[in-house]
Amino acid sequence: MRRRRDGVLTVLVVLVAGGTIACLVAALVDGLGPWVLAVVALLAAGVARLKWREVRARRAERRTGEAVHDLYTDALDRAGHGDHAGAATRFADALRRGGGDLTADLQQGLAAAHLALGETGRAVTVWREAYQLNQREQGDDALPTIAAANGLAAALLTHGDRAAAAARYRDTLERCRRLLGDADPETVAALNGVTRTDPTPRHDEVAALYEDLFGPSHPDARIARRQSAPQDPATARLATGDLRAARTLYEQAVPGDGTATGTPYGRDATTPAALNDLAMVLREQRDLMGAHRAYERATELSDPLDPDHLAALAGLTRIMLLQGDETNATAALTDLAEACATRHGPDHPETAAARRNLARLARPA
Repeated sequence: MRRRRDGVLTVLVVLVAGGTIACLVAALVDGLGPWVLAVVALLAAGVARLKWREVRARRAERRTGEAVHDLYTDALDRAGHGDHAGAATRFADALRRGGGDLTADLQQGLAAAHLALGETGRAVTVWREAYQLNQREQGDDALPTIAAANGLAAALLTHGDRAAAAARYRDTLERCRRLLGDADPETVAALNGVTRTDPTPRHDEVAALYEDLFGPSHPDARIARRQSAPQDPATARLATGDLRAARTLYEQAVPGDGTATGTPYGRDATTPAALNDLAMVLREQRDLMGAHRAYERATELSDPLDPDHLAALAGLTRIMLLQGDETNATAALTDLAEACATRHGPDHPETAAARRNLARLARPA
């Protein structure tokens, strides 16, 4: 019905505009036959109609884009205040409107909201849709496809589908190592997943690799070393791939009064250490917004040269790289290298690792 109405409207506009233009041209130009005038009029009216429809389409697209952006902003605000149900609704509404350039961010936000609500099956569905969309449009080896594959694997693991998660992680790890190298954040995510889903996980080997790549104090190296010999329930759950239980335990260790008294931190430990661990497991679940907030809060609550501050800063660079924000990641990594030099000295292994990572980031792909 709508197409029929548009067709009728087009005919009427062409006839009315054509007749008007024909009369005006006939009054101004002598010697032109009525058929010539009619053709000129019809062409002019047709062009005007097409231009009008183009303007309307652009306006509608702009309004849709603005509405999607407003929904996205509102969803982020709700997620930041712990209203994950409201955030999920806004993310879903924005995706139903088309998503546009924000589609990948909206899908990631929606999946993260579902995970925060314990709706792991829905998170799997969202990540599978994101993976299949990128696979169709960009191919298996494109970075967005690899990122979505890691997101799908993490959702499957959180949902308890260990076999499917392991297969997805192994496939993605092969692509990451071939295309991106061992130090890329997506490779790290895939390797962590493969290790945690292995019947006999070799966390000590992964820790040695991370220590060589990033330095012993890097959050990935520290958590990998702790997973090789867990001393607390949260790390033990994480080591075996129970991301859901690990997240719950790490969240319980981050109270709102500025101190952390839960396992594994002890009564004298401070919140930054707990926030760093929580941020890491959120990152593993691809809740990058939540991980970014946790790492950022850890930097705010710690001294600039404190080891937990440096670990949080290193964690922030990984989040920024996963988000494709190389500019801010470079700035954060520069700050980290300078802080390591100040704390440890210019020739210390930690300083050298930070500088290597900065040089690696600056190297053309």
